[in-house]
Amino acid sequence: MFSGGVDSTTAAMMLARKHDRVHLLSYSNGYGHYRIGRTRERVSELRRICGDRFEHEVLSVQDLFESFVAGRAEEEFRRYGSGFVWCMGCKMAMHTRSIEYCLGKGISRMADGSSQATGEMVEQMLVSVHLIRRFYARWGVDFRTPVYTIPREEEIDYLKTQGFRMGFRIGSRFLGVQPKCRPGELYYLPFLVFNQPPVHDEDKVTAFIEEKGRAADAHLAEWCRRMGIPTPVRSGEA
Repeated sequence: MFSGGVDSTTAAMMLARKHDRVHLLSYSNGYGHYRIGRTRERVSELRRICGDRFEHEVLSVQDLFESFVAGRAEEEFRRYGSGFVWCMGCKMAMHTRSIEYCLGKGISRMADGSSQATGEMVEQMLVSVHLIRRFYARWGVDFRTPVYTIPREEEIDYLKTQGFRMGFRIGSRFLGVQPKCRPGELYYLPFLVFNQPPVHDEDKVTAFIEEKGRAADAHLAEWCRRMGIPTPVRSGEA
């Protein structure tokens, strides 16, 4: 799962050191994502530095995102009392499409750039990462977060030494190197401007991910049926 930012680029580099072929998946949800083309520029840098180890695709998750959240946003905001549902719903759509990709390609491992250094983001909370890992396990895919415990400054220094463009720095973030999301920017604006992270209730986040996980399971079961793909052993249900 690749945006081209510090974390996903570091993860891609780490994976390229271990594997001959790394598939990079970037996503658009159709609701405020823009500058998607920046991921292609980052992939070009990766290929220049690591060689031809990467395949890259930009996939739409608009249908899943509408099903999970966007098609009933007011109801979801009222039920969970927080704007986190928009961001977490978008990420669950991305993870669901990633499982489709893995099953379709016969790939057994998936990774993203989740980092505890950006744990103010709901999808990168430890509880969220744990539940997402269980979601992948139900579909026979091993989900990993290779940079989760790596200090942010260590990642930044590493990318600089490798010759990556870093963009314009604000705090520990860099502008101009990855896609943007207008609703997400608005939701996290108080943190970016005033260093006031949003408060995410773990019980509500857990309930939301589990609810969307059930919807995703139903979608994936139907997708496997349509594609003629055997439903994997769902080992994570216990």
